[in-house]
Amino acid sequence: MAKLVDIAKVAQVSNAAVSYAFSSDPAKRAKLSPETMERILKTAAKFNYRPSLTGRGFALRRSYNIALLMPISCTRNMSAHYLGMFHGVSSGIAGSDYNLSVFFGCDEKFFGSVKSGRIDAVAVLARRGESEAFQKLAGLTVPVVFLNRPAPSECVNAVGCYSDYRGWLTGVLEDFSRRGVKNCKLYYREDRYGDEEARRLFGKLCGDYSLLGQSIPRQEFAEPGELGDEDGYIFCGSSPAILDFICRNQDMNYVILSEIDSYRRNHIPPAKLFHHDSEAIGRVGVEMLLSNLERGTFPKEKSIPLIRCEQAAERESLIPEF
Repeated sequence: MAKLVDIAKVAQVSNAAVSYAFSSDPAKRAKLSPETMERILKTAAKFNYRPSLTGRGFALRRSYNIALLMPISCTRNMSAHYLGMFHGVSSGIAGSDYNLSVFFGCDEKFFGSVKSGRIDAVAVLARRGESEAFQKLAGLTVPVVFLNRPAPSECVNAVGCYSDYRGWLTGVLEDFSRRGVKNCKLYYREDRYGDEEARRLFGKLCGDYSLLGQSIPRQEFAEPGELGDEDGYIFCGSSPAILDFICRNQDMNYVILSEIDSYRRNHIPPAKLFHHDSEAIGRVGVEMLLSNLERGTFPKEKSIPLIRCEQAAERESLIPEF
């Protein structure tokens, strides 16, 4: 079986060049000219050469496993948003040399795998209020990325990758202001981190657009007696009462943050419905971990723009039917 030194000799390059050619780090591959890369890959294919991850992992003290830690509740029910992030993590890791290990809950098996060196990095999908889990994760020495929320303050070896609520709300309130909206209500769910973040930002941003803002828990929604052109509504998710209300008042000033299929099921205009770019959150989160593992650098926290359903509908129209 051919070894790295054999490929280097036949291709007339250094051992380091062969190592760069098969590295999962784009920065290292970029050091090679296209001609050198092609020569190395052709030589490797001729000798059926495959780099030894076992040997490389031993030298670098790596297992080439990344863990995805999910809430135990996901074993019973998983939202489309969480499923999208799961797919994003899977696709993000597919082009690397790393494997994905999935754990549900912070149990002994998970921590034992990390402590024994069988896990190199962790992507965390955590629900709001899981402070006990955050305390446990604070002791990890491997790089950690929290998906769908900023890293908790107690987790110093971690960053977050999440939806850009500030950018979304800024765009919505600018649009409302152009339409002459003066009074705006935000309905949110108290048990979700994203909704709480939206509520916090909403309170700060309304003043920038001379809007009188009011944040109301979603369960307290009450249909107004009459609607005016100066009234605007922002719904973080929905309830049967909210869906019934907006379906009967399509022309009012409102936007809703919900799953992409909601506009089909409930006839919501796609221009008024936004959704999380769930797959991008998962994919970018994994790319942040790979950057740390391969280059030793940890990017700053990243926010991913929300998608207007109208944009998604336009993209879907370009996909051929089979």
